[in-house]
Amino acid sequence: MVMTGNSRTRFSVQAEFEPSTLSRVLEIFAVRGATYDTMSARKTNDGMQWIELDCRDVEDHSADVLLNKIRQIITVRSAQVETTLLAS
Repeated sequence: MVMTGNSRTRFSVQAEFEPSTLSRVLEIFAVRGATYDTMSARKTNDGMQWIELDCRDVEDHSADVLLNKIRQIITVRSAQVETTLLAS
């Protein structure tokens, strides 16, 4: 259970640097009606792509579902999620 305004969930994704990868990751959030506060994407020195999305107040189950959907994208090499409780 997540209390409104008290947590931040970060999705970190390492994927092949392909034109469709970012849009596929973002589509997963759109289809599930999930919003994110910030998003960044960059090409790494090894030719991969690093994507991070920060969301507020994501239920644990929803975070797991989103993470599993992201991991199903063929160009994704690794994905992880981390939830941080914020000071009130």
